[in-house]
Amino acid sequence: MEKIRLFVAIELPGDVKQEIGRFQSRLRQSGLENLKWVAPEGLHITLKFLGNTSSGLVSDIEKSLEGASERFAPIDIGIKGLGAFPGLSRARVLWVGLTGELGRLQLLAEEVEGSLVSLGFIREKRRFTPHLTIARVRPEVTPAELGAISDAVSHDSFNLGYPLKVGSLSLMQSQLYPDGARYTRLHLAKFKAR
Repeated sequence: MEKIRLFVAIELPGDVKQEIGRFQSRLRQSGLENLKWVAPEGLHITLKFLGNTSSGLVSDIEKSLEGASERFAPIDIGIKGLGAFPGLSRARVLWVGLTGELGRLQLLAEEVEGSLVSLGFIREKRRFTPHLTIARVRPEVTPAELGAISDAVSHDSFNLGYPLKVGSLSLMQSQLYPDGARYTRLHLAKFKAR
């Protein structure tokens, strides 16, 4: 069977991606041009990375996600803040934070995890940390560039200014190209609880 690279995510509306894209441009112009920026059209909230997976499992994964999503009503979230993983002194990922019903979002991530265990996927050891990756720090980062990242996180922040209603999760395929990853939705599982 063919292997395809998969993950489970919450997709964002186009206007939200555009707003974050404008914020990324502002950060780039403030001295952070050497980061590997996530293209705005690729922005999403990852709930579970599945990795290289047999294409024969796709329909079973879709059924598992339908089962997980039917227990949820829409979740209200906000997009606000700016930070770095694992921390400012060793930044590897630049992210925008999430606010709102994060406890329910955590429960959704746990439900997705649990629904996929029977298909052979291993539970994450790390706790789900809700965020949107907006850039990756290149391994050859200089101390000056780390300083610029620290300054940006200390002095800048993103605030969408309005809440989003999350009502579905998506099974996504990731295809890697020299200019970055491209994502294709394979399945949309809508929340069904009221």
